[in-house]
Amino acid sequence: MDAVTSLEQDTYDLSFVSDLCREISLKRIKRHSFIDIITKGEKERSIEPDEESHWISVIFLKSRELRFSFKAQFITDDARQFAANAYGEKLAKEGLSQRLIDEFIKEFCNLMGGGVKEHFEKSGLVTQISLPLLTRGRDDVFFCPDHPEQYEELFQDSWELKLGDKSIICQAIFEVYNKESLAKICHKVIDLDSEDEDHVEFF
Repeated sequence: MDAVTSLEQDTYDLSFVSDLCREISLKRIKRHSFIDIITKGEKERSIEPDEESHWISVIFLKSRELRFSFKAQFITDDARQFAANAYGEKLAKEGLSQRLIDEFIKEFCNLMGGGVKEHFEKSGLVTQISLPLLTRGRDDVFFCPDHPEQYEELFQDSWELKLGDKSIICQAIFEVYNKESLAKICHKVIDLDSEDEDHVEFF
């Protein structure tokens, strides 16, 4: 876990937030890729910002109480292995184009954002969700948290989704404007197998 600011531990269990995001990401990537052997683990890998094939996809959720961002960082050849089954044997043998790989990762971010939004909504937080963005890895600097005076609490967590020796690096960032909202988020139980992702409001 990258960083967790101090909170009253008898009120909030921030490990729930980490577990929530990691479990949603694992279930959604398995469903999206049709690969059941993908695992999740601690972040061990780092990718050089100037690596030519380093890309990042980002999605945002926003409510009055907090802002959530999810980032998926990947090397093109790694993501190709995750995406191969999703496009079928014929396209996989021909070799997936960069466009297809990018669309696969963007849709994974969309599914991830939808899963977190569903939990927020069940917890009583009305949220809006962006469309997923895709940019080069070096642009990650533009998606860092706001200055500390903009929020009451900050939570960040990073992990990897692994397929053999390939991986996608995931990062979740919660910028909390009203820390009382954490009590709602951390005390609710989410049905990770739910397919209910309708009524999504975009900004």
